[in-house]
Amino acid sequence: MAINPKTQRRVQGILKKIQDYMDIRFAHACRVNPNIRHIYEDVRWQQLTTLRLLIESTKAWGPDRYYVADVLCEENELRKKSLFNPTDQNSILNEIIDIKEELDKERRSGQLPIRDMRTFFTALDPSLERIVELIQTWIWWDLADACDLVAFEHQAQVIKKVQGLKIEGAVMEHYQKILRKAASEIDKKLVLDYEFNRLNTIFERIRERRTLDAGHEMIIKRDMKKDKTLGEPYNYKQFQIEKVEAIIKQFRSVLNK
Repeated sequence: MAINPKTQRRVQGILKKIQDYMDIRFAHACRVNPNIRHIYEDVRWQQLTTLRLLIESTKAWGPDRYYVADVLCEENELRKKSLFNPTDQNSILNEIIDIKEELDKERRSGQLPIRDMRTFFTALDPSLERIVELIQTWIWWDLADACDLVAFEHQAQVIKKVQGLKIEGAVMEHYQKILRKAASEIDKKLVLDYEFNRLNTIFERIRERRTLDAGHEMIIKRDMKKDKTLGEPYNYKQFQIEKVEAIIKQFRSVLNK
């Protein structure tokens, strides 16, 4: 069954954010250990393909099924938390990170020695096992941020679209259902305030996550200078927060006029 365009845009957005994060992390890793550079393109492609298949799949909550990409980008916190909870039946941890299991000394009949990306790369070169685990762990660290940024960008577009709309007809009916108010109580300011609050909620969620970052989880980036040397390292995710906050302040100033 074909995925609807809205979900597909979310899938593409999440993959793009994860690749950006992964590229910056790997550039830092290569500055520390240049020997790992030659495997990155292949591992990245395989890991992103695996991630695509996961977020294009569905999970069940009760009788209903939802695309993983939609759950990751929408506001139902209970469903979202279940995806990130390692003990929940809908957890995606084991689908992102190949958990290393202790095998019996004697392999059971019919058991294959290569069963995931970790064991595949270990078969090629045992030293690559930890690199694959590292990249998978990066995806786990960065997925919530990537999804929130996709949701933030979409919500910013919603506000811009609403600014140019007349609140009438189907648009009015839409907000009557959401706000649970009579049409006489709804005007553009109320609608924009509602949409801005949704945007600000996403921002606060991203900002709160930054206060919980451990040092080893931060993304260290160094930009090229005009003289082709690398500048001072900085925390890329904190830099993103500053850009997102600037958008929040811009919308707030416009909507408060």
